[in-house]
Amino acid sequence: MPERDWSTFACPNPDCSRYRQPGGTNIRPHGWSSKQRGIRCLRCTCCGKNFSERTGTPLFRTQLPQQTVLHIAEHLVEGNGMRPTSRLCGVSLNTVLRIAHRVGDHAQEFHEQMVQHVQVNQVQVDEAWAFVGKKGQTL
Repeated sequence: MPERDWSTFACPNPDCSRYRQPGGTNIRPHGWSSKQRGIRCLRCTCCGKNFSERTGTPLFRTQLPQQTVLHIAEHLVEGNGMRPTSRLCGVSLNTVLRIAHRVGDHAQEFHEQMVQHVQVNQVQVDEAWAFVGKKGQTL
């Protein structure tokens, strides 16, 4: 099995000098959290913090296989309800609710990080004006 590249991971410890800085050589494998599921434990060599490779993802602290979580998220994105999603994925309703909450929080955090630097120079309101204009003509 080829050696995995751990440089895409970053230390989750806010007190570490390499906090949230991927691309370094400070992350090393440090055993297994669940060998049968293949969840690796990692260690930051700068601060000595141990963490799971799922830290900072919707998969953190869940025993579900990654594919099951992805199927749940896909069903919810397609507009399926919570109960139908639980039946289709073979999990309980509470599991679907928990995964939906985690995925939603993760998406919101990602959105806030990525959109905070967007500067709008121009806004086109043609659609809104057409709607308002039509309403005004009928008065």
